[in-house]
Amino acid sequence: MPQDIRRRDFLAATAAAPALARGAAAKSGNSLVSFRIGTALWLTDERFQDLMHYFGRFPGMADELAFFTSETHPPLPLEVMEQRAERLAKLMPQVRKLGMRAGINVLATMGHHAENLPNSLAAPWQRVMDIHGRISAGSFCPAQPELVDYARKVYAAMAKASPDFIWLDDDIRLAGHGPVTLTCFCDRCLANFSRETRREFTRETLPAVFDSGTLEERMRWRARWLEHNRATIDNLFREIEQAVHALKPGLTLGFMTGDRFWEGYGFARWTRTLSGPGHAPVMWRPGGGFYSDERPIDLVGKAHDVGRQVAALPPDVTVIQSELENFPYQRLRKAAHTTVVEASAHMAAGTTGTAFNVLNMRPDPLDEYLPLGARISATRPFYELLRRELGRSRTEGLWPAWNSELIKAVNPDGKWLDGGRLPLAEPYTLGEIGIPICYDFAGRSATALSRTAPLAFTREQLQEIFASGVLMDVDAWQTMERLGLAGWTGVRAVKGYDVDVHEELSKHPLNGRFAGWSRDCRQSFWKERAWALEPASEKTAALALLRDYGEKELGTGMTAFENELGGRVVVMGYYPWTQVHSLAKSSQMKAIVEWASNGRVPAMVESYSRISMWCRSTPNGKRAIVLLNTSLDPAEPVELRVKAPGTAYMLHPMSGPARPVKALAGRIRLPRLEPWNIYLLVEA
Repeated sequence: MPQDIRRRDFLAATAAAPALARGAAAKSGNSLVSFRIGTALWLTDERFQDLMHYFGRFPGMADELAFFTSETHPPLPLEVMEQRAERLAKLMPQVRKLGMRAGINVLATMGHHAENLPNSLAAPWQRVMDIHGRISAGSFCPAQPELVDYARKVYAAMAKASPDFIWLDDDIRLAGHGPVTLTCFCDRCLANFSRETRREFTRETLPAVFDSGTLEERMRWRARWLEHNRATIDNLFREIEQAVHALKPGLTLGFMTGDRFWEGYGFARWTRTLSGPGHAPVMWRPGGGFYSDERPIDLVGKAHDVGRQVAALPPDVTVIQSELENFPYQRLRKAAHTTVVEASAHMAAGTTGTAFNVLNMRPDPLDEYLPLGARISATRPFYELLRRELGRSRTEGLWPAWNSELIKAVNPDGKWLDGGRLPLAEPYTLGEIGIPICYDFAGRSATALSRTAPLAFTREQLQEIFASGVLMDVDAWQTMERLGLAGWTGVRAVKGYDVDVHEELSKHPLNGRFAGWSRDCRQSFWKERAWALEPASEKTAALALLRDYGEKELGTGMTAFENELGGRVVVMGYYPWTQVHSLAKSSQMKAIVEWASNGRVPAMVESYSRISMWCRSTPNGKRAIVLLNTSLDPAEPVELRVKAPGTAYMLHPMSGPARPVKALAGRIRLPRLEPWNIYLLVEA
C-alpha cells in the first residue's frame, strides 16, 4: 500500500479511537470487545509484532485476544498442538502488557469438516457417520475413546500455557460436518443408544422407530435420540473440563455455538459440566452465518439466531460474546458500518459483548483493517451503553414458538433423518415491520406458531400457550386438529386453492380504515397454497376474505377467536408470514398482535417504517428499546407506542450525542432514524 495512503488511514484511525480505560473489564474477565486471532498473525515474530502494533494504535478498543490454534478446520496432530501451546505461552504475556487478557481458541477438537487433510490429524479413528454409513474425513466421532483421550491431551497442553481462558469452538456438534449432515450413527454411537434404550439398533433398523408407529411413538423416539445427542456432547465436555481444571483450577472455559437443535440445545446442562465441581466461570459465544452485506436483512436474521441461543443460557452465564465473523476476511465484502451495527444488534438480542473475527487469516500486513479498527474503537462507547442498560434482561414481544426439541417436529410423517426445514423461521418476518420479537416463553406477549411446531410441546404446554394470544398458519392449525385441539382455534375446517387468489381485508374494527384494501401475493410467481377457513363458532370473526381474479368470494382467509381458555387466536390462511410489508397489511398485523396479546405488547412502531425493534428492561426496571432502521431510506418521522409510565426518554444514536424525547399518552415521536443505523431509547 502506498505510504501516503497508509499514513492517512493511520491518522484517521487514531483520531477516531477514544482514549478509554480498558483495565477494569479486562481484569474482571467481563470482556466487552474481544478479537479472535488467526495463526498466521502469531506463528512468526514479524507478524506477531505487526499484530501488537495494530492493537497499539487503538488504545482501549479490545479487552482480550483469543488465539486460534489452527488455520484450517480438522484437528491437528497432538505434537503440533503442543508446540503451538508452547509458543502461545511465550506470546500471551506481551498481550497482557498492552492491558488485554490473552486466551486460546481451540479451533478443532473433533473437526468441522474435510479440509487440508494431508496436513491434519490422520489417526485411524472413527469419523462421524450419517445413517447411510457416509463419513466426514475431517471430523472424528466425539464418542470414540481415542478422540476423547486426544482432546484431554490437547486441552491439558493449552492449560499448561497459562491462558486467561480457553474457548472450545463450534466443531463440537453433531450436525453439519461436510459432506455429511446429521450424525453420528457409527457402530459405537448406535451401541450407546441401544444400551440407553435397552433395545438393539443398527443403521438399517433405527430409522423405523423415528418414522413409523403412532405419531406419539415417533415423537417419543425422536426425543430419546435428542437426549442421546445431548449426552454425547456432555460426556466429551466432562473429559475436557477435568483435564483443564486438574491443572488450572478455576480457569474459565468458553463454548461457541450456533442453533443446536439436532444436539438437543443442552446449553444449561453443558454449562454446568464445563463449570465443573469447582464452579469455574463459563463463557458463551453464540453465532450464526452472516459473512457479507450483500443481503443486509440477514444481519437481523443472525441477531434472532443469537437471541435464541442467549435465551437458552442460565442466568449465571454473564459473559456472552456474539461471534461476529467476516469470513473470508476480505474487507470490501462487509462494510465497517455493517460490522459495528451487527455487533449492536447482537447486544440488542441479548449478548453482553462481541468476539470480532474480522482480521486477515493469512500472513499479510494489517494495513487494510485500519478503518475497521477505527470504527470498532469509535463505537465502543455505544457497546458499553448497551451492556450497562440492557445487561441480561430478557427480550419481550411476539414469541416464535420453539424449544429444545423443536427438531423432532420436522417431517412428522416422513423420513426424519433426511432432514428438512424447522417450523420456526417464518414468523420472524413480522419483526421487520415494527413488531418486537422475543426469544423465550417467559417474555412473550403473544405466540406465533408455524407449521408442525405444536408437535414439540406437551398438551399442557399448548394449553398454556393457547390461554394467551396466538397467531398461527394453517399448517399449525392442521397439526392442532391432528392433536385433537383445534377447538381452541375457532376454525372447523379448511379448503385449499393453489392459483389466482388474493386477499381482501374485511370490515372489522381491527382493520380500521383499511377495510376493503387488498393484497395479491401472486401465487403464479411465489407458489403457496391459499386456505379458506370455515369458522367453528359464531364468535369467530372474519378478518380477511379470499377472492379470485373475477372477484368471486372464495371464503374467509383470516379469523379471530377468543376461546374458553381466555386466549385470543388468529388463524391466517393467506401468505401469513410473507409479503406483509404493505401499508394496509403491516397495519393490520400490528393491530392483530396488539389484540391477540390483550394489550401486553411492550412497544410497537406505529408509523409505516421498516424498523426492527427489541424491547428490554434496564437494571432498575425502566423500559429500554433498541431500534434498527433496516431500510435504505431514512425513517421520518417515527411514531412509537410504548407501554411504560414514564414520559421522558433519552434517544442514544450509535455515534453522536443523545437527545431527550417526550412520551405523550404513551406515544413517542422521533424525528428521523438514519438508514441502517441503530439507536437505544431508554426511559429516563
